[in-house]
Amino acid sequence: MEGLRFPAENLKTRSPNGMLSAEDKDQQEPIGIYLTDGGARTLTVNRSYEDITGIMEEEVQGRHMQSLVDDGYFDQSVTLLVLEQRMPISIEQTILRTGKKIIATGNPIFDYHGNIVLVMTTDTIPTGAVSLGGKHEEKEAGLNPLYFPAPPGVVANSKVMQQVLARAGRAAIFESTVLLQGETGVGKAVVADFVHRMSPRKNGPFINVNMAAIPENLLESELFGYKEGAFTGASRSGKVGLIKAAEGGTIFLDEISEISFSNQAKLLQLLQDKEITPIGSVNSQKVDVRFIVATNQNLQEMVLAGRFREDLFYRLNVAPIYIPPLRDRKEDIVSLAQYFLAEFTGRYKVRKYFSPGALRVLLDYNWPGNVRELQNMVERVVLLYPHREISEEHFFEELALQEVPLPIERISPAYRCNLQDEVAAFERDLLKKALKHYNGDLQKIAEMFEIHRTTLFRKMRKYGLG
Repeated sequence: MEGLRFPAENLKTRSPNGMLSAEDKDQQEPIGIYLTDGGARTLTVNRSYEDITGIMEEEVQGRHMQSLVDDGYFDQSVTLLVLEQRMPISIEQTILRTGKKIIATGNPIFDYHGNIVLVMTTDTIPTGAVSLGGKHEEKEAGLNPLYFPAPPGVVANSKVMQQVLARAGRAAIFESTVLLQGETGVGKAVVADFVHRMSPRKNGPFINVNMAAIPENLLESELFGYKEGAFTGASRSGKVGLIKAAEGGTIFLDEISEISFSNQAKLLQLLQDKEITPIGSVNSQKVDVRFIVATNQNLQEMVLAGRFREDLFYRLNVAPIYIPPLRDRKEDIVSLAQYFLAEFTGRYKVRKYFSPGALRVLLDYNWPGNVRELQNMVERVVLLYPHREISEEHFFEELALQEVPLPIERISPAYRCNLQDEVAAFERDLLKKALKHYNGDLQKIAEMFEIHRTTLFRKMRKYGLG
């Protein structure tokens, strides 16, 4: 673009004034996306797919997957298998021009009549592949050509979630305490339930306790229970505590990092002795309970900061399992969205399906609220839009509504207003020039500014440009 240069390199830092900014780069292996229609004809691929395979979009766009297999692009097509079996499938695929092996996971996408309208395939470099000089070579450790299917209610197409489930399955067999770690909304409660269902205690109760929701002065009575008349306001018949209620099963203590130091000592004693003493009683009771705990905090850092007991940390950290954020397992996004769509359309008795553009928006977005945010977003578009097809515009609108203006430092009111106006004018001018030069191609503009299309769309709405 001669004569018109955009200072994208100056727009990479986050700024409180609302300037265009680049999203943080994820430190992870690339994820290729290959999208076909329900007739196995190629619609599009992303840049990561081109980088991984060496196959360019213009080579395959509009072509049938069988013809690509016949012409020697790859040894087999997961899309064709998905269309045949009508279920998610993962295979090891060989890119014949390079000999490179990848893991291809195909996911069918149905319309409200039950027809497959799209197949979304995610392509990744297998575990054990290392990068040398830009080329990927396989270690001799071998590859697993097919992932095991996730149990009902659990979506795990990605390698990392397959590893989480494998680790959780091994831990489930034993009685040791399991420590689940990960950001808010990643699905720690789902994995805890999975551990319980895979364990010998699966026929016993599963009690889910949010430790942060219980006031500190009530935690002991809630967990251990109390005898009749133990304190003012106590029930005349006493109360069985949550731990005793989990007898023979599993108790899941979520947000374990939120309990006080004094209550940490009581929890440590419980884990060591497997005994409880109800408030108002002098007799301890043995309990047969398996413990799973979870946190979104770094407990080791809390120990170093003096906010968490070191002895309790080591007691909890017997079988740790880290659940990665959704942005690090994009292969799961489409399947999760389809899972939630089926759940909410069934609950509200409506018929909806995602357009290809809507799925691209879901894949582009960074999901800071993880699986919970995705679940809420899908429910919102099901409820608030009457259209049967959920399009990219619906998601763009909802993401634009989420944008909250950042606070500006309290300096001179006149200066604050002028600065804001100048920044807005500069940003709007950049967008107008880009829209004109690229004839409104949002994808090219987003790539040029090094931002997500969702961010670009919000900016355009803000300045009335789209």
